[in-house]
Amino acid sequence: MSKRVLLVARVLDSSGVTTHIFTLAQGLMSMGWEVAVASEGQVGDHSYSPQRFKENGIPHFYIPFPNRSLTAKNFINGLKCYWEIDSMVKSFNPQIIHVHWPATSPYVRAVQLLHKIPFLSTIHLEGMPSGLAYRLGAFWGDKAIAISAETRKDLIENYKVLPSKIRVVYNGVDESYFIPPSEEDCRKARQSFGLNQQDKVVSLLARLEYTKGHDVLIKAISLLRAKGLDVIALLAGEGTCAKAFAQQSLEYGVADLVRQVGHVDSRQVLWASDVSVLPSRVEGFGIVVVESMLCRVVPVRTPAAGAYDQIKDGVNGFIVPFDNPETLALRLEQLFTERQLKNQMAENALISAKNKFTRQLMLEKTVSVYQEILQSVT
Repeated sequence: MSKRVLLVARVLDSSGVTTHIFTLAQGLMSMGWEVAVASEGQVGDHSYSPQRFKENGIPHFYIPFPNRSLTAKNFINGLKCYWEIDSMVKSFNPQIIHVHWPATSPYVRAVQLLHKIPFLSTIHLEGMPSGLAYRLGAFWGDKAIAISAETRKDLIENYKVLPSKIRVVYNGVDESYFIPPSEEDCRKARQSFGLNQQDKVVSLLARLEYTKGHDVLIKAISLLRAKGLDVIALLAGEGTCAKAFAQQSLEYGVADLVRQVGHVDSRQVLWASDVSVLPSRVEGFGIVVVESMLCRVVPVRTPAAGAYDQIKDGVNGFIVPFDNPETLALRLEQLFTERQLKNQMAENALISAKNKFTRQLMLEKTVSVYQEILQSVT
């Protein structure tokens, strides 16, 4: 009997949600599932385009999802959107639909009512809007997957979702691709960014947006320079704040140390790094932290969602306060000056990631939720 799942996102953007969908789709296919993706297409400059999904054997259906504004035009667009989803469902005939953007769930709910196809939602972000309009328009499906303890708490406290309806499944990373580098891997990776083996390197892989905290890292780099410790920061990603961060680097006198490298292979960046940081103000999980851990790179991050699922502070990484460049600088200095500590924490990070955050574990738990839902509706 064939197994078919439709993964739904509003758009394919440069966030970890799109990366997760791609990883999940590939993994499900390796387990014998037929997988298709529905979205409004690519937004922004990144490599996860509809074409890339198609090249990897994952059909992509274009669905023109309207925004949430209450206008006559949006009402008409909503009807068109439903028509497109209905046609797509008839064409692909999924056994289950997996929603990854809450804004798309009302349309999937309508399809469920008409075609009796079960669906579930994965919640990727802590602190979603929870006003009355959002609560009324929120449909989680037969089950809701929370990717961290914080997103689970958010669903229970702000959306009043029954705990029995929620399953926690951590985002997983392909453990066969994100691996510790050999000395030669490290040398080549550093060479590709114009670095040498003696450079002290920290990386931040995230969209160049205020919410990700690049400004905090830039300030920390300037504090370290003032103490005589030059640390090169690789900022990997694109975003609307690129020029603002470049200007900030100039103002703080660290433009030579802060390098924007654009959209590049995250493994290559991590292989060139001694430490990775994620000073985000908001997160759902922070999948780059897991990628870092699997590459045996010590992660330093803020206590946004996912932090305490991933890191035991001082054991396999550091958790630093929000908007606190002083503490971030202190932790970076500690890691760059205490080699034995850094090496032990890197090893602990690798072990904990392999035990909790691999793609295989994520797939097994996700499929288990699918099976639970399918069994309950038969």
